[in-house]
Amino acid sequence: MFYETISYNSGDFIIREGEIGKGFYILEQGELEVARDGKVLNEISLPGAMFGELSELLCHKRDASIRAKTGAKVKFFDMELGEFVEKNPKFAVKIIRNLGRRLCRMNSVAIEGNTRNDFLRNILAENDSEVKHQPVRLLVVDDKPMIINQIKEFGKDPGWEIEGASEIDAAISLSETYDFSAYIISCSLPDDGAVELRRKLKTNPKSSTAPVVGMLVKGDDLAMRKATDAGFSHFISKPFDKNKVTSRLYEVLNLDASDQYFDLEENILFFRVPKIITPELFEDIKSSYSSRIRTTINDGIENVVMDLTALEEVGEDSVELVGEFAEMIEEMGSPFKIGFIVQGEDSEMWRNLDGCEEAQIFESLEDAKGQMS
Repeated sequence: MFYETISYNSGDFIIREGEIGKGFYILEQGELEVARDGKVLNEISLPGAMFGELSELLCHKRDASIRAKTGAKVKFFDMELGEFVEKNPKFAVKIIRNLGRRLCRMNSVAIEGNTRNDFLRNILAENDSEVKHQPVRLLVVDDKPMIINQIKEFGKDPGWEIEGASEIDAAISLSETYDFSAYIISCSLPDDGAVELRRKLKTNPKSSTAPVVGMLVKGDDLAMRKATDAGFSHFISKPFDKNKVTSRLYEVLNLDASDQYFDLEENILFFRVPKIITPELFEDIKSSYSSRIRTTINDGIENVVMDLTALEEVGEDSVELVGEFAEMIEEMGSPFKIGFIVQGEDSEMWRNLDGCEEAQIFESLEDAKGQMS
């Protein structure tokens, strides 16, 4: 175990301003205050939030104090950040996102603090709105229409716009017409077509910044090496697994992978528990719980339904994922009614979880809508 879980009482200091930065932290539960010179600047309440990493990264003194606002539990990583990232490369993405959010907050504060910048603030707000509502548009290039149709089917649930092309010239024409979020190219196109197409996309200013994802047959190491040598760095494997493909695309597009499992259905927060729960997906979904529950309360929604029918097997990860969601709902005092969509002999087992004793069992979402409305 390379971290230690530490509990703090309200008022306890976790980090003190001016200390030499050593190690970093991840909030597990509770609320924290960030203060400088005795003045509270911010709060940290989202489970999974990381703090203390900047001082560790730059070998600087802590520039603020962090203390527990309520009883809190944190994970303390007593190791160099570089060493941790080396052992957990995917964690680097979380660090980049964390620092990016911090930079955005600093920019926002700078703008709000200068009344002469009202015009600039309005422009940024408009741009931010455009980014949030900009649709995801993908171009799939494969000489087999069935493959294109499979990817299109995967994009229906998240509402992505997916175009298909079976030839390089058609793909180039589409890339010059539309702004695609990413390109998905079969590495088995004839005459090294995938390599040539990637080169043309990356040398065209209109398409050069969009990520390019290669499609390979699982286990084809020779094709993998050839594509990697040609500059491909992202891949999905055939035969396709919908959960793995969509999770990979969410990662490539720098989107929150947990979004694909939550929907608002009338007066219901609908949570589709994934078929396979990887450690990365587990953390992504779990870290979104607090904000989703708060948003749901704010929207006046009173029901939560968890669909367990896609689960490949009921194991420790799935029970923990569902159990922690129910526990957080209970801890936040949320006035939710909880329901499960589940079939078979496992249906009653889920009622044994804390906070689920009164849960209703449904056969489908339509059944839940009818009974919970």
